[in-house]
Amino acid sequence: MLRRLAESERVRQVFIRHVFRYFLGRNETPGDAVSLQEAEKAYLDKGGSFKAPLVSLLSPKYFLFRSAKASAIKAK
Repeated sequence: MLRRLAESERVRQVFIRHVFRYFLGRNETPGDAVSLQEAEKAYLDKGGSFKAPLVSLLSPKYFLFRSAKASAIKAK
């Protein structure tokens, strides 16, 4: 059973989605589809490395350089 879960595309997508939710602190939106696809591609390209989707999700400029306006909206 463990092998079947490990090889399941659906399980892999759920794992990536949960990584996204945990580290970004929010649920994904339709606009996040490209980020999720890139994170999954990074995961596959690195042979299942846990670090690969994290780097993919947490390194884009929009994450690193959030505006003060976005922070103020979130604080409300």
